[in-house]
Amino acid sequence: MKKRKNTFFIICFLFFTFQVFAGEKDIVVVESYSQKIQWDVDYANEIKKSLGNDYKITFFEMNTKVLPPQEHQGMGIKAINLISKIKPTLVILGDDPALKFVGPQLEKDQIRTVYLGINDNPRIYFDQEPKYVTGVLERPLIRRSAAFIKKIIPQAKKVLILFDHARTSEIVFKDFFDNQSSVSFSDIKYDIFLLNKFSDWKNLVIKANKEYDAIIIGLYFSLNENNKNVNHEEVLKWSSKNSKKPVFAFWDFAVGKEKSLGGLVITGTSQGIAAAEVAQKLLKNSQLMPNSIYPIYLQEGKFIFSKYELKQKNITLPESISNESIFLE
Repeated sequence: MKKRKNTFFIICFLFFTFQVFAGEKDIVVVESYSQKIQWDVDYANEIKKSLGNDYKITFFEMNTKVLPPQEHQGMGIKAINLISKIKPTLVILGDDPALKFVGPQLEKDQIRTVYLGINDNPRIYFDQEPKYVTGVLERPLIRRSAAFIKKIIPQAKKVLILFDHARTSEIVFKDFFDNQSSVSFSDIKYDIFLLNKFSDWKNLVIKANKEYDAIIIGLYFSLNENNKNVNHEEVLKWSSKNSKKPVFAFWDFAVGKEKSLGGLVITGTSQGIAAAEVAQKLLKNSQLMPNSIYPIYLQEGKFIFSKYELKQKNITLPESISNESIFLE
């Protein structure tokens, strides 16, 4: 009888201990997109490198680049339910949709949270200034990209910029172009288009062969045709093949053979490193509040170019840019 009582107390103790410490070594990462997108792969790898040895990391994909907008909130609810089940010590939110649909509930539940890849003002996603949420902002290097294009193509007067019509594209259009379809700086006129259909994208690329000096590809994952999402690799491949003009990019995942020739780009790797550093600060001090860490305004860009595409478009980089560049292939 005494032995049974001891066994009972041991079981109760272990159960209680599990309940108290459940989640203390868990981190949940909510991806707005999915591991099919290189941006997610790159930042996720950096998070795993920095935190994976000491914590169990669970990833949840919202897949908002593929799913229709009316399903995004539902994916956010699924992410919240997973977080409630795991009870992690920290949550990391990748990109605006995750912050929009998951962030407010985490603030309400007082779960310390780090975001990355945020294009909009993060404050707009909350009723009041959040205490439990901070992170890393993402800002495409629009004007700096414009300056270097002038160095590569001194005669350039008109450049076409193409985006899909996803949430991030709309934010960039609003914040960096003031909702204007044409802007001018560095003596270049930039025409900006936000598109839903791949057929419209194709028409503009063909048009650019006669009317523009270069193309810059923004985001393209949400393009569709006949109500079906178009494979994003096919968008890049088609654009590269059918453009007679140099095709540049704002993000590193769009650079490579049968993609864009490159540019001054932002990377998922740098976002992942910065977010992991913020996470480490919080994890080392359980009393540290996220709102004591000011959001990081990351403007780190890298010159990344495809040797193959530079050759295809007969582009020679100025020495000042070439010496700072990373070359693929």
